Amino acid sequence: MQYFELKKSATKVSVLALGTWAFGGGDYWGNVKDDNASLDTIDAALDIGINLFDSADSYNDGESDKVLGKAMRGRRDRFVVSTKVYLDKLHAPDVIAVCENSLRRMGTDYLDVFSPHFASKEIPFDETFGAMRKLRDQGKIRGIGLSNFGVQAMDAVAKAGFMDDIEMQQLPYSLLLRAIEYGIQQKCESYHLPIVCYSPLAQGLLTGKYESAADAPQNLKVLRFFDSKGEGHGEPGCEQQVFPAIAMLKQLCKDVGVALAPAAIAWLYGRPGIRAVLTGASSVSELTENMKALDLSLSPEFANQMTAATEDVKACIGGNADMWSSTENSRIY
Repeated sequence: MQYFELKKSATKVSVLALGTWAFGGGDYWGNVKDDNASLDTIDAALDIGINLFDSADSYNDGESDKVLGKAMRGRRDRFVVSTKVYLDKLHAPDVIAVCENSLRRMGTDYLDVFSPHFASKEIPFDETFGAMRKLRDQGKIRGIGLSNFGVQAMDAVAKAGFMDDIEMQQLPYSLLLRAIEYGIQQKCESYHLPIVCYSPLAQGLLTGKYESAADAPQNLKVLRFFDSKGEGHGEPGCEQQVFPAIAMLKQLCKDVGVALAPAAIAWLYGRPGIRAVLTGASSVSELTENMKALDLSLSPEFANQMTAATEDVKACIGGNADMWSSTENSRIY
């Protein structure tokens, strides 16, 4: 396992991370919750050197926090915990309350990175990040991050005088969702912000197990890859581009004898500004498959072929990096 260092806290962070959203169950994941499987997956992650684990207060009302807390008992020092506060709770008292509730649910006295989960257009950054500075000064958090901040929001953070406090930025990025390439990625680089990309397999589409939109489970059909048919994001979607692209990627991988999922993750490590990939494995077998990416070294030619295979999807998705909301209603600005 390789690691990189957060600039303010000097915390060493693994380049492969584990997300805990699915561990909490909830409607989006079909209300499937198996704490034993989740704990086994976390154990397996630790065994291969993963130390960055990501949660959020909005993940099924804190259930993911509780699972992570169970896993940390007696070995907190092996975990770098990143968690988030959703954009409707970014007033100072709410920020502090969310942090303290997360600490309580996890059974720990500090969080390694605490981030606004999208940028509010109404609540001043002075208030939100001022509260986070206070939490850091109190030792309740060690670092401040960003999650889903676009170009305008990052510039506003800098204008408010907080960019030097920021440790990293979490963004959605995959072969099928390349919206951050329309300026967000470049802005992160200009601010020297390491990118931790989430949904690297596009919520499972890049495992290759769905050959058409009809094959995909209903919970995925809220994503902008799919025609919302008058519900959800309200846009036509990109089904006609996404599934041919997946077929092309599968064939490219077959030709060189690699599996699609680890190849898709390995592709990300070659992209500008990407320092870590946040995977959403909910079982040891899924994690084992994803970790194969660490041993893959994609040739420039093969990586370029993968990029070319998804250019039509990139054009269809456009510059809106919000996977769930229309361009008009995007939470990433």
